[in-house]
Amino acid sequence: MARGIKVESRGNWISGEGIRLHDRHVASLRRRDLQKIQLKTTIVVMNPDTLNHLTDYRDVHVDTITKSNYVWLNHLASAMNATLAYNVVNSWGYRDKNNGSWSGMMGHLSRKEIDIGGTCMFLTADRMDNVTYIPLATPTRLAFIFRQPPLSFVSNLFTLPFRRSVWIALGILLSVIVLMLLLASRWEWLTKQTHASEPTLSDSLLLVIGAVAQQGFGFNPLTVPSRIVLLMLLLAVLNLYASYTANIVALLQSTTNSIQTLRDLLESPIKCGAQDIVYNRHYFKLEKDPIRRRIIDQKIVPKSGKSNWMTAEEGIGEVKRGFFAFFMEIGPAYRIIQETFEEDEKCGFREMYFIEHFDPMFTVIKQSPYLEIIRVNALKIEESGLKSREMSKFYTKRPPCNGRSKFISVGLNECYFAFYTIACGLLLSLGLLVLELLWMKWYENYVHNNNILCQACARRPLSGFCRGSVQRKISE
Repeated sequence: MARGIKVESRGNWISGEGIRLHDRHVASLRRRDLQKIQLKTTIVVMNPDTLNHLTDYRDVHVDTITKSNYVWLNHLASAMNATLAYNVVNSWGYRDKNNGSWSGMMGHLSRKEIDIGGTCMFLTADRMDNVTYIPLATPTRLAFIFRQPPLSFVSNLFTLPFRRSVWIALGILLSVIVLMLLLASRWEWLTKQTHASEPTLSDSLLLVIGAVAQQGFGFNPLTVPSRIVLLMLLLAVLNLYASYTANIVALLQSTTNSIQTLRDLLESPIKCGAQDIVYNRHYFKLEKDPIRRRIIDQKIVPKSGKSNWMTAEEGIGEVKRGFFAFFMEIGPAYRIIQETFEEDEKCGFREMYFIEHFDPMFTVIKQSPYLEIIRVNALKIEESGLKSREMSKFYTKRPPCNGRSKFISVGLNECYFAFYTIACGLLLSLGLLVLELLWMKWYENYVHNNNILCQACARRPLSGFCRGSVQRKISE
C-alpha cells in the first residue's frame, strides 16, 4: 500500500550552538508503529462454518490451527498498529510437479500477493526457497491414537498369574503329593484292605487334579499319614487357588504394551484410519519408508476394499469401539475424547508418530520489509504468555485417567485357552477310543485264531504243526 512522505521533527538549529536534537522516542519504538497500514494475509479454512467461530472458542476441534493462529495474528497486528485484509483458501499449498507453480496459501506467498501467511504451515525444503519462516510456531503433533488392547489380546491369561519358577515349584509339589498319596493309599490297602481294588498312580493323580480344580474327590483317608498328606494338599491348593483367581481378575482389566513401534502396529490386527484432510493425503503420497508405506497401502488406503479416510468424529468413534488406530492432530483428538468418552474409557491411550515434521510456523514473503518487526513482535507474543493462553484454550491435553473401571465382560478371546484345552481333551479321548477299539478287534482275532488252533490240535495232536505250536508254547 503506497503511502505519502512522512515528515518528522528531528530538532532545532540554534545560532552559535548548532543543531539540538530532541527525540522523545527511540528509533525502534517509532519503527514498530505501522500507523494502521494494511497487511494482506491468507488463512486456511477446511470447514466453511469456521469463519463464523474464529473468536468465540466454539468447535475448537474443527480447524484448530486456523482458529488459534487467527488470534495470534490479531495480537501481532495490534502490536504493530496495523490492519489485516484476509483471503481464505482451503489448502496450505503444494508444488505442481508439471509446471512448478504453488497452490493455496503458498501460492499467494510465492507470488507476493500477500504479506504474511495467516495459518502456520510445516517447514519443508522446497518452501524455504520461497518464503521466510517466523519463530512463532504451533506446538502440535500428528500421530496415530489408539487404545492399548487388553492383555488377553496377545497373551494366554491362564498362564500369566504365576511366574515360570512358581509353575515349576507347583509341579514339583503336586508330584510329591501324588507319590505320597499313592504310598499312603497302598499302605491302607495292604494293611486294612479298605479299597475294593489296588490303588494306582492314576487314582492319586485324579485325586490331586480334583483338589487343585476345587472339584472335590472320592477318597476317604483312614490312616493318620494319608490324612496328613490330604490336609497338606488342601491347604496348599487353597492358597494357590485364591492367588490364582485374584490375579486372573486383575489381568482381565490390564492392557498390553506390546505395540511399541510402527512395525508392531503393522503386524497387529488393529485397523487404521486417517483424518481426511489435505496435508494427510499429500504427505501420505510422498511417503517412501517401507514400513510406513505398507501401513498406508494395507490399512488406510488398501488397493482392494474401502479406504479409511474419515472425519475426526468418525475416527475417534472407531477408537472408542476399540482395536482401531486413528491418525490426526493430537490436541483436537483429545478434545473429542474428553467430550464423548466415559470416564472409564479415558485410560490406556497410546500415541504413535507417523510423519516426521517440525512444528508449523508463520511465514512471510521473501525479502519482506516487515520481516524484522514481525519477528520481534512474534517473540514478544510468546514471551508475554499470549501464545500459551490460546494454546490452553484450543489444544487439549490427554484426559486424566481416574483409575476406575467398569464391569468387564469375559468373551471368547479371554477364555479361548479353556476351550482349547477341552478340544484337545476330546481329541485325545477319541484317539484313545479308536486305539482301544483297534486293540479289542486285534485281541478278539487273536483269541479266535488260538481257539481254532487248539481245536485243530485236539483233533490231530501228533501233526508236525501242532508239535511245533506246543514247543513254542512251552518255550514261551
